[in-house]
Amino acid sequence: MCPKYFLGRLAKNSPPGRVILFRSVESFLRPQTIAIVGASETGGAGWPKGLYENFKHEDFPARVYLVNPRRDELWGRKVYPDFASLPEKIDLAVVIIPAEAIPGVLAEGAEAGLRNALIYASRFGEGGDDVGAERAAELRDICDRTGLRISGPNCMGAISLPERLLFYPTSRVRGLPLGSVGVVFQSGGTFQFWLEQGAARGLGYSYAVSSGNELDLDMADYINFLVDDDHTRVIACMAEGVSRPDALMAAVERAFEADKPVLMLKVGHSAAGQAAAQSHTGALATDHHVFTAMCRKFGVVPVDTLDALIEMSLAFSAGRLPHGDRVALVGYSGGAKGLFLDIAETDGVSMPDFTPETQAVLREHIDAGVPTSNPLDTGAGLARRFPEFAEVAKIVAQDPNIDMVSVQGQLPLAEGTAGDPDLFRQIRDSTDKPVVAHNRMSQNINDAGRAFQAAAGIPFLQRLPEVATTLKALAAYAERRRRGIPPFAADKVSLDPDAAVEDVLAGHGISGPKSAFASNAAGVGDKALGVGFPVAVKIVSPQAVHKTEVRGVALNLASPEDAVAAAQAMSDRLLAAEPGAVVEGFLIQQMVDGLEVIVGVRDDPQFGAVLALGIGGVMVEAMRDVAFRLLPVTDEDVGDMINELRAKAVLGAFRGAAPRDVDALVAAVVGLSNSWPALQDRISDIEINPMMVGAEGEGVVAADIRSLSRDQN
Repeated sequence: MCPKYFLGRLAKNSPPGRVILFRSVESFLRPQTIAIVGASETGGAGWPKGLYENFKHEDFPARVYLVNPRRDELWGRKVYPDFASLPEKIDLAVVIIPAEAIPGVLAEGAEAGLRNALIYASRFGEGGDDVGAERAAELRDICDRTGLRISGPNCMGAISLPERLLFYPTSRVRGLPLGSVGVVFQSGGTFQFWLEQGAARGLGYSYAVSSGNELDLDMADYINFLVDDDHTRVIACMAEGVSRPDALMAAVERAFEADKPVLMLKVGHSAAGQAAAQSHTGALATDHHVFTAMCRKFGVVPVDTLDALIEMSLAFSAGRLPHGDRVALVGYSGGAKGLFLDIAETDGVSMPDFTPETQAVLREHIDAGVPTSNPLDTGAGLARRFPEFAEVAKIVAQDPNIDMVSVQGQLPLAEGTAGDPDLFRQIRDSTDKPVVAHNRMSQNINDAGRAFQAAAGIPFLQRLPEVATTLKALAAYAERRRRGIPPFAADKVSLDPDAAVEDVLAGHGISGPKSAFASNAAGVGDKALGVGFPVAVKIVSPQAVHKTEVRGVALNLASPEDAVAAAQAMSDRLLAAEPGAVVEGFLIQQMVDGLEVIVGVRDDPQFGAVLALGIGGVMVEAMRDVAFRLLPVTDEDVGDMINELRAKAVLGAFRGAAPRDVDALVAAVVGLSNSWPALQDRISDIEINPMMVGAEGEGVVAADIRSLSRDQN
């Protein structure tokens, strides 16, 4: 019987006492003995034969046995009726039999010492199949009882190139080159197609897994293995769902600490299921937003398309990271220059001017009258004098204003038709900054092009939009490496664990306006006098969570009489709309001016506490201008969130208004983050909406604080 698990380290900010267990995939991806279960000439759509031929093509790197109770001999080999009859214990069974028979066969195999099984078949609960779900439960029980590890089901296998083992049932994977990219895809068909296309572009692979339904082994287990693998330098993933979020976060944190970038394409940006959320923050934090926030925290590089995943795999495999986000583009096409400027403005790519010293040197090397601006168009003449063009690129690479350089270059379709690849290598060797080549459009690439790219020593990226996305990703990953993964700050504020939420927030620098509470409408006037006019009056009722939706807020009230009348009117409206509503009282607050923002935290069931920051106050759901992060956050993280907002300009000197107190806003958001450990056991959701941001130097005020206790969830 093999061990079920081995201990994995928690992500740094996981609650104390929780343990993450990774399941070992060592003997799955590096087996010494393999059994083809269901070995047949034509059965299983020819997959058993395809697997056998793949092993044979590689001269049988592992000892291979055939299992089929209906055969005695096949392909010149003895066929065994079952696991018990095999001459030795099996590390990996590749299983190509009907789904109905698999639980029984694997139970027998586990009793005979089988360590791992790779299940290609579907019908294990996909699409709401109850019978298949029962079958999957049988397999989980076998895993729990025996320690058997299962890859799949509903997958297309795996590839272990260092061991020359191809568990993929067709011959198309035989030409995949060995390299440094480890691959984990939950999608089977896309898996093979992407591997082929990546190889055509010059990618090489260490291990690649189609993980399927992840009934047992999952993406976290495979990433954990790749972190420890000496062949792997970059990990490329495509995820459709996450079965164990804590384990995934622990695995990608291990990858981050090992300096192995994880590139993650997440399928599904839908906000389905958010309609029932009980707060603005919950309604906005779709699965996609939360997953992206997790990626940002742990240095995972989010990827939007399969094409971009190839470009980023090439760029990250080069092994260089920039010291900043400033990009230079060097080419000989005015059209490409204009296109990239448009892309850079849309995508937020930083393209600073070259220093005066660099511009002076450039004028000595490019045609007269050519602007020395960034992007640099050297003119068509240098396109035919590439040694001179390469010298210009070297000059640009030395500019202190520049962190990354992309030079124009097209791969040849025939040997000897695209100049000397060593000139590109010389550009690379002249600097420690990332250097890539770019093509304006996609091109076909053959053996001549791949050989040229290898000799040049830099990745040749396709299409200008992907060039911009890839360079931004390099800069973002490098910045996260400089910052590290932030821990929660030690809470220096000593408070009673039953302290009011407002008191906990005040201990972290977040305060509301001067306020008072009246238990009924008649008492609102006297309380308003004590607060000082003008005031706002807000109804307090479980049926008035979002007060503006029930007209439960009255602003700028200037007298006790106005305050009492407003309170009575909103109570009457609520009771008319909901006769059973409970009016607990009224909150009276001093009016404050400022720019309205929303700041909130909710406890996501998969990834933990998620922070939202947005512009808009009551209009936030309509504007959808919100940034998200997993807690904890630092000043720098909040600054990044503000920069992501489309309407960030309103925080500056906008249309005659004074600049807002951004420093105070940043401090308040970090304060909310730091307060969460003191609140998380009893609060699942907290929202400050609006938080009023005053003019520079005036601070911020939490005008309305709403929290949701865990027993309300």
